Amino acid sequence: MSPGPVAMRHPDYRPADLRRPAVVVQVSGEFASGEPAAISDRFEAGFIDALNDQGIFPLDVAVSTPEKQDRDRALARARSLRADALLLVEMHLGRRDLVYCRETRRPFAARTTVLAVTLEVLRVADGARLLLEPPDPDHPLTDIEAECGVERSIRRLSMEELAGAGISRALTLLMRR
Repeated sequence: MSPGPVAMRHPDYRPADLRRPAVVVQVSGEFASGEPAAISDRFEAGFIDALNDQGIFPLDVAVSTPEKQDRDRALARARSLRADALLLVEMHLGRRDLVYCRETRRPFAARTTVLAVTLEVLRVADGARLLLEPPDPDHPLTDIEAECGVERSIRRLSMEELAGAGISRALTLLMRR
């Protein structure tokens, strides 16, 4: 098993320079029937709202499937719109068994939906990668919220809440200096 992509931040990357990007949102993974479009719509709308709140106004937003993403075509589209950057956001949903409250006397395992967020920023002018933030394997986003203290509580998040967590993670990665 080969390691995934390594995070990188180009010295020229400044979040303040992002004002009019083109955005491609890709949602992939394990879905129940009918879920992909609904999940993609939630991520797209939430991400656009989060960008707007930061004073970043996308010129174009496209939702792609894993089979359809074409970086060269997306860059060409961004250039034609005179965007300053191309934001590629991948949200991958998977299901697996995870152990919670491992550090306590009563750990438990649960079937969990895991959301992996990858963010990439390309400079439109030359296609140079300015930022790559792969998923954080040490802090996965899951649909289970567990408080492992004396008063244990376990709650399953809705897909809207999980989407919100993914959007928040992507925005944090994008805006970090």
